[in-house]
Amino acid sequence: MERRDFLKVMGASIATVATSSLPLSFLETANAASVNSIIRLPESDTARFAWTVDDGCSHDAVKSYINFVAENDLRLTFFVYGTVSPWQTNAKLLKPFVESGQIQLANHTMHHPLLTKLTAKQVQKELMDCHNFMERRFGIDAKPYYRPPYGGINAQVIDAAAQIGYTKPMLWSGTLADSGKVRSAKFMSLAKQGIRDRGIVLGHANNMVAPNHFDRLLDIVNSRGLSTVTLTDAFEV
Repeated sequence: MERRDFLKVMGASIATVATSSLPLSFLETANAASVNSIIRLPESDTARFAWTVDDGCSHDAVKSYINFVAENDLRLTFFVYGTVSPWQTNAKLLKPFVESGQIQLANHTMHHPLLTKLTAKQVQKELMDCHNFMERRFGIDAKPYYRPPYGGINAQVIDAAAQIGYTKPMLWSGTLADSGKVRSAKFMSLAKQGIRDRGIVLGHANNMVAPNHFDRLLDIVNSRGLSTVTLTDAFEV
């Protein structure tokens, strides 16, 4: 399946997507690991959600997210796609926020493959190459959090990742569907569905769709009395 087509399938929440839209091979692998994959935050006395942002293919989008976090005292988790250049070009701006813990970096593999199509050793190499990149560039240990590209996960992927210390496979409860172009009305509709207490919201830093809506997204967060947390904040690991 082409990446563009797969992203269309995964544009809906993992928890609610219609099974008839998915190929049988994906349903089998996803269901095999559903007990272990994380799609919600733990319960808490405070209303909170995790704003998570994948890939980082756009320099301007990554920079905009960093500035947005700084200007509004938010907390954010980036899932780093290791080979794309904005992690290098924005490193100087990003590093102080990583060091303070306001922005967390987590593993989204080095080359963004569908992990269910790889051997266990290939899965481990994808994760460790990205892990080593983040360690060298930002001085952090990104374990135990990773997000499998396209949400593609199965028992073999979970086991292979756990063997090298990546024990928390993070999926999502809501998506902004902004890995590519998305109309403003659809984007905001999804945001209103996804930004909720205990939610793990999936966005992308591949274009300026989300940055162009930051004010409206912040209005949703504030009107619902939500705070933002990193994954480490929420899971205390």
